[in-house]
Amino acid sequence: MAMLLGPLGRRLIPLLAGLAVMTGCQEKPASDQQAPPFVLRSLSLNQLKPDGSRDWDLSSPEARYDLDSRTVRAKLPSGVLYKADRPGFRISADLATVLNDGELVVLEGNVRLQQLNQRRILIQGQRLVWTPDRSLMVLEQRPVAVDAESRLTSPRLNYRTDTDNLVFEGPARLQRWDKARTTDKPPDTLIQVERGIWNLATGRLDASGPVLGERQPDRSLTASRLEGNTKEGYLDLVEPVRVRLGDSEDEIKAGRTRWNYQRRELRSDRPFTATFEAGEASGTGFIIDEEATTVTVARDCRLNQPGEQLRAQRCRWNWSNERVRAEGDVEVRREALEQITRAAVLEGVVGEDGNLRFSGGGERVRSRIRLGEPARQQRNASPAELF
Repeated sequence: MAMLLGPLGRRLIPLLAGLAVMTGCQEKPASDQQAPPFVLRSLSLNQLKPDGSRDWDLSSPEARYDLDSRTVRAKLPSGVLYKADRPGFRISADLATVLNDGELVVLEGNVRLQQLNQRRILIQGQRLVWTPDRSLMVLEQRPVAVDAESRLTSPRLNYRTDTDNLVFEGPARLQRWDKARTTDKPPDTLIQVERGIWNLATGRLDASGPVLGERQPDRSLTASRLEGNTKEGYLDLVEPVRVRLGDSEDEIKAGRTRWNYQRRELRSDRPFTATFEAGEASGTGFIIDEEATTVTVARDCRLNQPGEQLRAQRCRWNWSNERVRAEGDVEVRREALEQITRAAVLEGVVGEDGNLRFSGGGERVRSRIRLGEPARQQRNASPAELF
């Protein structure tokens, strides 16, 4: 049996004359009795948009149609949701109930909404309530959206068929794998947000916070909200942003920061401050390169630790070997002996006590030390300067 849903105001019209097979002949019921449902060997429903283009199709190998309630109940339904008159999603479930000749469609059991283009995102759940006139699909009962590298879970997912917006309500969890999504290993990144919108066509993602992120093996981050694009491979962390590079209390406090997860890089051009066990640092702009295990301060690098202050145009710290390199008009001031050291480049290493110790790195280094007044000198003698 075929049923056609016309533009907007037109509803399901049972073409009873087109019935191929019914399970048996029913006697005509008395006027005060409810008509028995028609049992159909096959069912095909088609909905058109107002401009005559295809909206969606739904078919089933076995269905029942109740004339009094105008309700279709179908087993193993499958169909296609069209975009610009071309297949956009394939739909399937264990059961389907079509109410009021198509005003409402309820899919239950192993519901799958498979994107047929773009990134082939798959949306799954145990129950989907679909209101075609509102272009709204609501997925309940453990809904999840996955692609090749990601998995998004939320208590409730709303998909707008007219705008391609997937609205998730929190707390929602976004899991990401650096290579391919797999059940054999935990995700490389886990981000929790409150709620948001993900456009499945453009990849645009907006989520409200608080944002809590964990990055393997031992990094974490927080932000007020997220903005980004999954097709272009980045997420923008909106201030205040805090990043931790280990299991210690070392922390970077920053403004808006872009996380390019395809390049495994965090980058910001805003001023920041950092606190660590032996001191503080600040600068303008930074790059965290996970592949190289380095943090690079782009401009105006400043380091303060007990008894010592460093200034340079740029700095780079490798957290795997604790090596530090400062470049451009480097100046180190030490309170002991009022020593000032200047160089184009200084290299150093973080010691066991957490303090930095610098060397010249092969470059020319100039130091000035202020010596105390010798006992045999007169009180008004000028101090000596060594270069």
